[in-house]
Amino acid sequence: MTDAELAARLRANIVAYKQFQTAQGGLRHLGLPGVWAFAQPSHPATVSQQQVFFDDTEALEAAVPRFEDFYRSHGVRLWRVPLPPGAPASLERALASAGYHPEEGGTTAMGICLADTPVVPPSIPLEDLRTQEELIPLNEEAFGPGTSIHLEPWHSQSFPQLHIRGVREGGRLLSGGLTHEQGDTAGVYLVATAHAARGRGLASELMRGLFLEARARGCTAAVLQSTELGYGVYQRVGMRDLGTWVNWVRRAG
Repeated sequence: MTDAELAARLRANIVAYKQFQTAQGGLRHLGLPGVWAFAQPSHPATVSQQQVFFDDTEALEAAVPRFEDFYRSHGVRLWRVPLPPGAPASLERALASAGYHPEEGGTTAMGICLADTPVVPPSIPLEDLRTQEELIPLNEEAFGPGTSIHLEPWHSQSFPQLHIRGVREGGRLLSGGLTHEQGDTAGVYLVATAHAARGRGLASELMRGLFLEARARGCTAAVLQSTELGYGVYQRVGMRDLGTWVNWVRRAG
């Protein structure tokens, strides 16, 4: 499976995951041919929740006025368009002329063909978490307040496409995360480990368990967007770096 194929699966899974959130009431969605814009009006200043994804460059350029009106109509004045590696320079020029600016850092895309996943199960038991509720404080401890705002409307329910697992010790959740499965692809989200439990390999064990379970359900690939903190963990469990998505940000007056 090529890097380009894994990257396309990642984009499709993120869009499906955000459409799922929209259906639960957490986000607003504008769907156009080849373009998907998502907004969270309850947190208009959180740019990570105001994002535009696309699989057609020309469609994105044509859609700029439409999704800008969409964000303004929801009171959002800050949003971004992640550009994957290989995006044409003409698209960068079009976004720059429309008032967009590249953000420093970007987001690292990663993926793995699950046929390459080690078959050895995790050495510690993973607990099946019925809902996403406990992932909120865990992620906010690991990454800061507001990290899990997109869980707020639906965190206390279970859904068949979500598979949530965790490592618990002494009654406390120390590491956890979930997969959102679309077709034969498992998107990995909300992986976090409590500060006091870092350095013990818990996230690696969690990831191995998520991969093996997803493969058993028929998934052929797993994909995610990595934080700087998690990058080494994902590499150690066999994920490939698919390149950096550069976020082009628009700040409307």
